[in-house]
Amino acid sequence: MKKLNLTLLLTVFILSTCFSQKRFITVDNIRICINTIGLEKRQKDQPVIVFQSGMGTPMGNWETILESVSELAPLITYDRPGIGESEPNEDLPTIKNVSDFLIKILQQLNISPPYVLVGHSLGGVYVRGFANYYPELLAGLVIIDPADFTETQMNKRDYFTDIGISNLTIDSLFKKFDKESLENKNKSTAPISIQNEGIVLEDLRKSDFIEINKDVLPNIPVHIITGGRYDTPVRLRRTEYNDSLLFRAKMKHRSTRWIDVIQSVDKGMFFYSGDAGHFVHRDDPELVISSIRMVLDDYNLIKTK
Repeated sequence: MKKLNLTLLLTVFILSTCFSQKRFITVDNIRICINTIGLEKRQKDQPVIVFQSGMGTPMGNWETILESVSELAPLITYDRPGIGESEPNEDLPTIKNVSDFLIKILQQLNISPPYVLVGHSLGGVYVRGFANYYPELLAGLVIIDPADFTETQMNKRDYFTDIGISNLTIDSLFKKFDKESLENKNKSTAPISIQNEGIVLEDLRKSDFIEINKDVLPNIPVHIITGGRYDTPVRLRRTEYNDSLLFRAKMKHRSTRWIDVIQSVDKGMFFYSGDAGHFVHRDDPELVISSIRMVLDDYNLIKTK
């Protein structure tokens, strides 16, 4: 029995070693941690799935879906500079800088287009922005519970109005939020790379995401997936109003705007999972896997026409 168990463990180790090819490469003189699966079996012109994580989130957050996605197409995950195991660089992680750096990674690995970009949270903003700068390289987008790149400053007031808060109180709350944001920024102990990602996102919000919304999406398969479960930790919930009701109001408005986004392309889809929180790929992995599969199928249909 011990011999059998040892054989099984050795088999699992060998399979996992073949499955996951996590390693470091050097780009612009900094070490970047990457993981690739299936590139050696890539067929001619087959799309490669490229994952873009949320703010300050290492690439390990995708592990719940990688094995299943690798059965659909070759893939790559990576840690942005200063995140996870990657060394930091001096560039502010703007949409353009992150897009350009990803291109350098893909070129160094000799991974030619087309790409299906899968982005979560801030990563959803990055992949949507990538579509502005490099639309010709894309086969599709899967955007998971993104930082809302459709949101304007005026939109933020609508959520509070919906739950019965007066304009005067909204003004007071917004001033309080701005003060708290500044205080939190000043006393933050997070690594500078994570702080910089927060600064970039804040600047995008203040500008109503003009860098993204100035250009239309390329006509490729685009999916937006969102989780509808209210899962804000108790310690982070606001006491000045019903935080759960505000979340529902946000979801109603955001879903409407996100549907407008996917209706701008021929092969757009919107998915809502009531069982999932912000990390939809952890809470409802089959939904995300199915979405990626459909994007690949639709791209192949478009390509053969």
